[in-house]
Amino acid sequence: MIFCHGLLGFDELSLPLPASLGAISLPPIYHWRGITDVLCTNGVEVYVMRVPATSGIPQRAEVLREKITQKCKGKRVHLVGHSMGGLDCRYLASKLQCEFEVLSVTTISTPHRGSSFADYFVHELIGADRLPTIISLLSLLLPYSDGDGTAFSQLTTTHMAAFNCLVPDKPGVQYFSWGATYEPGLVDSFRWPWAVVMSKEGENDGLVSVESAKWGEYEGTVRNVNHLDLIGWVNPARYRWAEFTGNKIEYRPATFYLGVASRLAEMEQEMERREQEDGGVD
Repeated sequence: MIFCHGLLGFDELSLPLPASLGAISLPPIYHWRGITDVLCTNGVEVYVMRVPATSGIPQRAEVLREKITQKCKGKRVHLVGHSMGGLDCRYLASKLQCEFEVLSVTTISTPHRGSSFADYFVHELIGADRLPTIISLLSLLLPYSDGDGTAFSQLTTTHMAAFNCLVPDKPGVQYFSWGATYEPGLVDSFRWPWAVVMSKEGENDGLVSVESAKWGEYEGTVRNVNHLDLIGWVNPARYRWAEFTGNKIEYRPATFYLGVASRLAEMEQEMERREQEDGGVD
């Protein structure tokens, strides 16, 4: 399984401390929080990839191809992309010649039809003319925000309508998708973007609507889960409060991805069985 992050994502971070603190160091921060270790423990071969955080889909997909080739040349792989990472996976599978075989693309809350919040962010809140300034600011504030900033405009609904026409699904590759939805509290970092998307597209996880997340074979909607919960960045206080109020959140990140891995393993076993049967026919 190849894990592919979304906009402003990373693989792992090691934050530097002042030299005055001597040999003290902080543990690394993992993007797929508490997920990949559990998969590896259960026998799943996992690779976590890192691409330019704010670059456009074609550029990110090229880097993704290079890194997968380094690790998995000649192998069969399953791509798993969260948010924009799912678009990188689709582009790679459809448009790029690879030295590995893509068996499946699984997208997790990926804006296949764009996001209304991206429209609002680019065209109303920031404005295309001020976007370069925002990108420069991000590069100063976030040590991992490399890239040219074209990702933001490529997540708009207009751009994704064109993308979907130009990037067809590749025959022979299985496409699966998941969406998510929740309703934020009054004090919630996703309250604002959730409201923007809700007014235009309906149910969403704070950034991506359920309808936009659907692509290929839709596996289902994860309930009471926001965009960051999906990669393991859960808020324990929100989970405790939900349980206290009788609205227990059932989603557990590692368990969810173990289910995804099991589904892909079954698919691959069925494919191998059919290949053996076909090979035995004169």
